[in-house]
Amino acid sequence: MKTLALFNHKGGVGKTTLVVNLAHAFAKAGKKVLLVDSDPQCNLSSFYLPEEQLDELLNNSLLARTETNTLWSAIEPVVLGRGEVRKTSGIGVSAGVHLMVGDVLLSQYEEELPTAWTESFARKSRGYDVTCALSRVVRQTAQDIGADLVIYDVGPNVGPLNRTVLLDSDYFATPVHTDLYSLRALSTVGHSLTRWINDWKTVRLLASESDLKRLLFGQPKYLGYISSAYKMYAGGKARSHERWEAMIPERVEERIITPLAGIDRGLLTGDPSKIGEVKDFHSLAALSQEYGKAIAQLVGIANSGHNANIATIADQFRQMAECMLTKMEMSP
Repeated sequence: MKTLALFNHKGGVGKTTLVVNLAHAFAKAGKKVLLVDSDPQCNLSSFYLPEEQLDELLNNSLLARTETNTLWSAIEPVVLGRGEVRKTSGIGVSAGVHLMVGDVLLSQYEEELPTAWTESFARKSRGYDVTCALSRVVRQTAQDIGADLVIYDVGPNVGPLNRTVLLDSDYFATPVHTDLYSLRALSTVGHSLTRWINDWKTVRLLASESDLKRLLFGQPKYLGYISSAYKMYAGGKARSHERWEAMIPERVEERIITPLAGIDRGLLTGDPSKIGEVKDFHSLAALSQEYGKAIAQLVGIANSGHNANIATIADQFRQMAECMLTKMEMSP
């Protein structure tokens, strides 16, 4: 079982959309996928679940009921110092795809993580327990359902919750919009990751041999970047897209690949360059959200005039999934 995160400091780069469509492509390639909505905004959960169902799950969590249907309800006992993580099974949302439902109360977990981080340096058991709580419940659920691949959907920040998620990930990739702000955010990604990896390496060096077994491995390998939401004009890519896209490889090399290589070239997977690209979905995006389905699943739902576009997008995600599976040594 492998873990993967799509991570960029910049919001609006289509992380959740990419997660949904890649999950479908991985499942079509024969992999069982567990999606983890680790963003307190719960966008991934909102995509898949009817509003009434999600509201009920979040209300039960808020009222501290014993059902463990959200991430927060599963890790709450550890975070609040009341016991062990609770078992949760996730929800089947598509063929071969399960979802661990997010929770706005994950913000409470994020508030506890800085203290737990400091305690981990002091080799305190509670620091280890809180920092690793999310990883424990995710990996237990993945084992229970027989998942081949876990994909974390994360928020657009470099806060302590994302730090924990990235250190629990075997691999990560960066979605990049072709605009100035998305490119600037790459510098934060590289800087934060190198600091997190180095700091956690120190925690592991200080830990006892018995404690090492329960700590995050903390060596996320870089797969590459995905260029998303480019627009077409007169049969080709818009000039504005081409301008910014031409800058991406150099920025990725300078701000992510080089800093990671400075720690350990083993953090790079072969040629960690462009994984693929996805064009703007236009009206298909809204239809996808309305039905809670990947773009490739909209045949028969969308107007038949969209079928050629749907097929093109589905093929783009198939190619990206195959590329990523190869890099993760999970060849389809």
